Amino acid sequence: MGASFSSYRKNCITMTQQGRFKRSNNNDDFDLDSYLDEQAHKTSEPTQEIENEHETSFIKNAGLGLALVFTAFLWYHDWSPKQAYTSIFGSDEATVVATGQAGNQIVIDIPEIRIPEITIPETREIERAIERELARASASGDLPSVTDYLVELKELGLLEDDKLSAFQARQLHSAGVPVSYIQEVDNAGFLDELNFVAISEFYNNDIPLSYISEYEEAGFLDKVNFIGISEFYKNNVSMDYLRILDQAGYLDDLSFVYITEYYKAGVTTAFLDDLKAKGLYEDLSFVDVVEMYKDENN
Repeated sequence: MGASFSSYRKNCITMTQQGRFKRSNNNDDFDLDSYLDEQAHKTSEPTQEIENEHETSFIKNAGLGLALVFTAFLWYHDWSPKQAYTSIFGSDEATVVATGQAGNQIVIDIPEIRIPEITIPETREIERAIERELARASASGDLPSVTDYLVELKELGLLEDDKLSAFQARQLHSAGVPVSYIQEVDNAGFLDELNFVAISEFYNNDIPLSYISEYEEAGFLDKVNFIGISEFYKNNVSMDYLRILDQAGYLDDLSFVYITEYYKAGVTTAFLDDLKAKGLYEDLSFVDVVEMYKDENN
């Protein structure tokens, strides 16, 4: 009944509006622009109302849906906000118990988290490192200008093609290496064998020239690079161990990282030979080798 009355009312309004613009014998003036503008205005109003109704309906439905989901979630957790929070964000407890509406309990065991051991350097090692850095900073500040630095090297006969180029000398100056250390390297007979990067590495890590001489005497300078020498010195890798590896043919084959870790774990060349015989040597990383050696010998 309401729909019929609304349709009747709409038709009456339309007929009235059309009568306003209908051409008659008494008035021949027909304003077409006004008619079209009114029709367009009339059509846009119901459309805007429908859009507003749809938007309001969507918000209501979305809010109702979220409320239902939240209610169901609380029901599952026995109406306990604490248990609901724990199921999402976790808990500090080792075991989480959730009770459903039917009284069933769900027990979740949280595995133990293992925190790896962190090796903290001894106090004396830290003090020595700080002392080295302070001494190095002091030495860098005491260096002459780069021009005077080159002049001093030239006067000592060190700025030669078979010893140092001007470019290498400038890099040593930038690294804070004093002229006196370069002179010591030359007196030990290493200046023509070591590049400026190696000299800087040895100086900055306080590696004695006598330690480098041991590598020269053992014939290892061509087999171990300057980074390896520096790492072996820091980790106290013995020359005897390096000689054993060299005799078994592993010194040329292994990087300084492998050698350092094998030395710390006490891995023997016999164990490496056994891995080779079984066809596993090429397939294993140094971590695998170390762990396998520990498992079989401890």
